[in-house]
Amino acid sequence: MEIDQKMPFSLESEQAVLGSILLDPELIGKASLMLKPEYFYSEKHREIFEAMLELFNLGHTIEGIMLLEKLRENGSFESNEEKEYLLKLAEASSMIGDMTYYAKIVAEKAMLREVIDYSRELNSMCLDNQELPTVLEYAERRLGNISGNRQNMTLYRLSELVRSELERLTELKENPSGKFRQIKMGISALDKFLGGFNRSDLILLAGRPGMGKTSFALNIAYNIAASSENNPKLSVVFFSLEMSREQLARRVISSTVLIDSKKMLTGDVSDKEWDDVYKFWHDDLNDVNLLFDDTSMITVAEMKAKLRRVKNLGMVMIDYLQLMSSGKKIENRVQEIGEITRSLKIMAKELNVPIILCSQLSRSIEQRKEDNKVPRLSDLRDSGSIEQDADIVIFLSRPEYYDKETEQKNVCDVIVEKNRHGAPGKVSIYWDGAHTAFRTMGGSEPQAQ
Repeated sequence: MEIDQKMPFSLESEQAVLGSILLDPELIGKASLMLKPEYFYSEKHREIFEAMLELFNLGHTIEGIMLLEKLRENGSFESNEEKEYLLKLAEASSMIGDMTYYAKIVAEKAMLREVIDYSRELNSMCLDNQELPTVLEYAERRLGNISGNRQNMTLYRLSELVRSELERLTELKENPSGKFRQIKMGISALDKFLGGFNRSDLILLAGRPGMGKTSFALNIAYNIAASSENNPKLSVVFFSLEMSREQLARRVISSTVLIDSKKMLTGDVSDKEWDDVYKFWHDDLNDVNLLFDDTSMITVAEMKAKLRRVKNLGMVMIDYLQLMSSGKKIENRVQEIGEITRSLKIMAKELNVPIILCSQLSRSIEQRKEDNKVPRLSDLRDSGSIEQDADIVIFLSRPEYYDKETEQKNVCDVIVEKNRHGAPGKVSIYWDGAHTAFRTMGGSEPQAQ
């Protein structure tokens, strides 16, 4: 195996990580949080780790024969010498105690190589006499990307985030410059229609930008985590690839305490509102296990590894599909989206929890006539196998968004376009835009499709 001795790497550490996983397949979850295939300097090691992740995403056990078949399926490890090398990896790692120690070395060496590449590019830009603002912007962006590659393994409890928001609101106010039961959503009209969500369901929540997908998912996440007579106390994990955890915490405060969302940005809250937020944090969140992760471009393998550490997991929210990465080099985005949705469906079954996956709809809706803006399955963006993998497909559509003169003010149509467990239909609920909240309104009876 030819290796460039001038670049930082540790061949032994790479071998130790891969061999440890072969000896104990359960370690792949921990390894997927710390490493990506490109972190391995040896091309063969990259191929092995990528094949391991593929098996992990598909819910298969990582064992020698299956791994070898996957490698050969990917067009590598055809020779007997390569097969022997795979066997020796496990043998050489039999005395290793802590795989994470070696995984950390592999990750750090990869970061050092990336810094070297970045330095070369920066040096070239300076020698080419590029303008200083351009060079500095590039330097900051690249360093930020390198730092961002160091995976954050922390999940953030809502009570901690709301406490932080209390401190932030105080500063703004004083200085304005400065496991098998169906899971109920907490919106009675929808619970009456769907009966709640089944364990292992993949629920696609789709709509055009501005329809309230994030707010809808966040409302349901809080309702479930806050528990009620309908639900046992469950943990809910909200993966946000677009909004920060602080922004989500503000939305929870706004929708739950009923403080105008604009006030949450300016800090212009009354004494009573401030007291209400404090009471919400101090009295209402003790048993609310709503956890947030705002890691950008997170993969399914990374999600799964984090979720396995959550006790009494009840539901997973992901916002949103088009910002996710498969972690593999797939040129066709439609194929990559299909790979992601299949992996998420498998994850829902493995963890035995419903997963709500937010998704964008294509612009084809905007191009249709004014009286024909109701979403269709064909509007799913990068559709591929999205419709096939989802157990339930829900569209959000607000008539007022397209027709300002409509009599249906503050109405959101929740359209259940696909339902493996029952009939499709539509429920109209109330949209409280000022508080980013959805609620049942009078006469919200389900309508058959």
